[in-house]
Amino acid sequence: MILALALSALLAGAAPLAVSVGGLAEDPAYLPVHAAAALGTFDAEGITVTLRRAKHPAGAADALREGTAAVAVTTADQAVRGAWARGTPVRVLVAHTRAPAVALLVSVKHRDRVRRLEDLRGQRVGIPGPGTTGHLVLVTLLARHRIGPADLQLVSLGGTALVSHLAGGDLAAAVLQEPWATRALEAGAGQALLDVRRPEETARLLGGPFYEVLSVARADEKALAEAEAGLAAYARALIRVQAWLAATPAAAIAGRLPPGLVGDPDRFVARLDGARAAYVPDGHATEAGLRATLQVLRAGSPWPVTLKVSPEALREPAFVTAARAALGPTPPAP
Repeated sequence: MILALALSALLAGAAPLAVSVGGLAEDPAYLPVHAAAALGTFDAEGITVTLRRAKHPAGAADALREGTAAVAVTTADQAVRGAWARGTPVRVLVAHTRAPAVALLVSVKHRDRVRRLEDLRGQRVGIPGPGTTGHLVLVTLLARHRIGPADLQLVSLGGTALVSHLAGGDLAAAVLQEPWATRALEAGAGQALLDVRRPEETARLLGGPFYEVLSVARADEKALAEAEAGLAAYARALIRVQAWLAATPAAAIAGRLPPGLVGDPDRFVARLDGARAAYVPDGHATEAGLRATLQVLRAGSPWPVTLKVSPEALREPAFVTAARAALGPTPPAP
């Protein structure tokens, strides 16, 4: 089956594909594309992929907008603000994750006073920075409990400082992104009030999956048609890798990947174990998930009045749907 898929892509004339990646391989959300390259899954699907590391998700969106990359692996926020809002509509090829890598932790020194979101009124609450996923998720959750930003004191700090201030009680609570959330919990600096790293909690609290990281392409119909063979092969490769990452023990994954990609094995396993449940095994961004994601993104700061983005506009091209169907319910391992 794998050989047939690869032969199909080759016969279709899949051209080399430049992919701009907005995150490090050590971030589980960006691992699938790096793993697909390292394991030869792109080659097996008949496509030559050149990965170009961008310094930030915004850089990946810029590369797509400027035409130096055919695919951007970036955050949903940058796909909208960095591409769509700047005149480059995009379509989703593959959704990498369905839950944000963040948790709202309460300081152990405040746990008797802060037991629910409403108890955050008047408190100092740490965030990893304005516009970050942690900030967007917090604002969304607070708004659903009729709590505005002025009802508490938001403090923007780096990961290490957030953990330190949380442990010391200077912050009553903090939204921590990975790996800081896990480190704070392991160190006993705080306890989870809301853990949206778990897909079931994301769906319950946000109304659907939240696609923090996506692979996107320009929504130009002519360009999509011209690159169809390569983009379909890219999607198949990532779907195969993500299904494998979601179903395989982290230690076994570490054993198959090259040492340069794994780094410290214990750290790799610990980080992947905490993130594997968030992978989208079939890579499909559902309408409900796209709607929930857009609602969270809108909560951060006002969009331009002229910006109109809907789940329908972001939906995957038909050839990606066909590529997923060709892989079947259990995609072959990379």
